[in-house]
Amino acid sequence: MNDYRDLVGAALALLCAGLMLVAGHILLEWRARHADPGIGIVAPRSEGTPSPLISNGSPPDRRMIELPAGIRRKRAA
Repeated sequence: MNDYRDLVGAALALLCAGLMLVAGHILLEWRARHADPGIGIVAPRSEGTPSPLISNGSPPDRRMIELPAGIRRKRAA
């Protein structure tokens, strides 16, 4: 490692790539915040009764079911 020219060149290339990534991210964020929202869609207001729910039952049971080892190996593959 007597010649550091390659190491310095690689470090500068990584620095430039990082700066370009950050600048691109900032540009995308700026464009997203200042973009024209376009046509807005508004839900119609109905004066009647509200639409029925899909289910009025109790919430589902959130416990996990442990699968046997053989089935777990088959699903992973």
